[in-house]
Amino acid sequence: MAVLVNDKTASAAEIVSGALQDHDRATIIGQPTFGKGLVQNVFPLSGNTALALTTAFYYTPSGRSIQKTLPSGHLEIEKQKEEFRADSGRVVTGGGGIQPDVMIAPEAMTQLRVALDASGMYTSFATDFIQRNKITEAFEVTAAVLEEFQVYAGQHSIQPPVGDWVREREWVQSRLKQEIFNQALGVAKGDEVEAQRDPAIRAALSKLN
Repeated sequence: MAVLVNDKTASAAEIVSGALQDHDRATIIGQPTFGKGLVQNVFPLSGNTALALTTAFYYTPSGRSIQKTLPSGHLEIEKQKEEFRADSGRVVTGGGGIQPDVMIAPEAMTQLRVALDASGMYTSFATDFIQRNKITEAFEVTAAVLEEFQVYAGQHSIQPPVGDWVREREWVQSRLKQEIFNQALGVAKGDEVEAQRDPAIRAALSKLN
């Protein structure tokens, strides 16, 4: 099994991910998780205020505390320096949050990618395109469609150097297909296209294969 995590993976999701990792039941892939592992009781006070009192911590089966941020000098900080091991004996990292077995950094957004997304080019082009073309699941962004999109973007003041278009060709094709599918076939189909270019998902499939 492969489990995908990132910096927004928190709380119960971290408990499950850490347990699977400690018991060697899954490969954890992605980015270090958020690190939310506190149990707190909230006591109402006067003046519409309240006191949140930490009463416990969540741990993985190997003994790692999930909580990432702790007060200076707290005993838990020292405990996270200990060496933790999964059932197989391999070392697993403590220190708060769940550290992936396979680290996948998020893809950098280039200037062209940012400009096309921020301007709404994909959405507006797709809206016009599907009115003129019948879209099925077999649809692909061909060289002709890509050229049409480049002309459309140029008419809306997005005119990057030719080299930028060449370097970003595959990304733009995928992103354009995603938006066309979103509007013509539904968001679920668009999500399938997005998943095909997601580096964490691709790493998971490679690991499982």
